[in-house]
Order: sequence, then C-alpha cells, then structure tokens
Amino acid sequence: MAASSEFKVIREANVMVPMRDGVRLATDVYRPAQDGELADGTFPAILCRTPYVKESKRYVEFADFFVPHRYVVVLQDLRGRGYSEGMGQYHHVANDEDGRDGYDTVEWIAAQPWSNGKVGPVGSSFAAVVQARMAFERPPHLTAIWPDVTPINSYHHQAREGGAMQMHMFWALFLHAQDAQEIKDDPEAQETIWNGLRDLRLWLRRMPFQPGQTPLAVVPNLEKILFDYACRGAYDDFWARECNDFERNFHRHADIPGTFTGGWFDPFSSAMTG
Repeated sequence: MAASSEFKVIREANVMVPMRDGVRLATDVYRPAQDGELADGTFPAILCRTPYVKESKRYVEFADFFVPHRYVVVLQDLRGRGYSEGMGQYHHVANDEDGRDGYDTVEWIAAQPWSNGKVGPVGSSFAAVVQARMAFERPPHLTAIWPDVTPINSYHHQAREGGAMQMHMFWALFLHAQDAQEIKDDPEAQETIWNGLRDLRLWLRRMPFQPGQTPLAVVPNLEKILFDYACRGAYDDFWARECNDFERNFHRHADIPGTFTGGWFDPFSSAMTG
C-alpha cells in the first residue's frame, strides 16, 4: 500500500475519553494532516490499548507508518496506567473492566467526526489480551482484531502452564510495577522495585513468603495478583473468570475477522498451537 505523500501526522495527546463509570482514559489520537492542518474526510481507525508506555518509540513509529496510509491511529493507556485515571484498578490480566473499557473506546472512536465507523485493534502481549476480552462485549463498530503473542487461558497458557507457577510471571509483575501510578512520585518505592527485579533470583529462593513481604508490596494490587498466580495451583473460580479464561467464552466472541499470531519462542506459544 503506497502512502499518500500529501498526508503528514498530527497528534492530539492525552484526550481523556470517558468510560461508562466516569473513569477517563488517556488517549493519543494520530490523524492525517495536510499543510499543517487536520485532513478533511473520514478514516478507519487502528486502536491499541496498552499497559505499556503509549508514547514509546514502537507505538510512535507504528502511527507514523499507518497515518500517511489514510488511517487514524489511536493509542490508549489502560485504566490505572500511564496518564489514565483509575489508580489501583490495574490488576495485570485479571482485570474485569478491560472488556467494557474496550467497548466504550471503540464506540467513542466511531462517534468522532473523523471516523468512518471502522475500528480495528492491534497489539502484543497484554495489548493483545484486552482485544480478545473486548471482542466478547461485541461493540457494534469493532471490525477486526489482531492479537499478537497472547494467552487465551491465563491458567493454562500464562501463569500455571503444566500446573507449576511460571517464573516469568514474577518478572512481568515487576515490569508493570516499576512504572505503576502508585509509585510514580515515590523514588524510594521505585528503587524497591528495581532492586527486587535485580535480585529476583534471591526472592524466588525465599519462597514461601507472605503478603507484605515482597518488593511488590509497594504496589498492593500487583502483589495481590502475584499471590493469586503463585498460590492458586488448582483451576478455581479465580481462573474461571471471564478475564482469565477466554476459551470458555469464545461462543460470545464478535463475529469478525481475527488474526492470532505468535512465535516459536514466545512464552504463550501453546495458546497459538493448542
């Protein structure tokens, strides 16, 4: 697809998009522009809802590629992440709001004057998880999805593959804790997380440990999830929640095209191969 040479990119940063419960999610909207002005007309939108830094190079480069090809690119911080509201409501994958927030965001996009009503989400890892969860809500303007490198069952494909606690989930929770909203203005707490990440092998050797005894105690919602992952060895009501087990709910998935991709060496390859 050849880019339209006359289209450049204008970003509207941190548009606060309201969810149904009043929480507002920070959203960057990258739109086609001509001669320094926003282009007329309507465009399809590519949406990425992410717990990672939406201003990071990989996302900006993504927008810089697709916007000149006549797309609007919408990048959004998930609830409780980045510049979005909802501090303390981020629980890694075990987040019941992700589906509803995705629905509300898709329909917000479709209602904008620059939208042609077609919205297609993309994203990898957790930014893929939230796509699949959104599809169960069936937003009317959801047109297609492309989840990349994603578990579809948190128990079998992510936290307890084969029954044992997957050690990479410790690392993942520390990764999400280091830029958590709860400690963004607390250098001492940030140092606690970084030291814990550096000494992760030592922490693992101290198992079993108790709530409040890990470096993640400075981000209580993530420490709670750590103990859920580590201590819930049997498939129970926690793992059966819709946000954790997509397999049980695929009959509710929106009837739209979808591409699910993975890699031989990614930690969730079994989700792609069955």
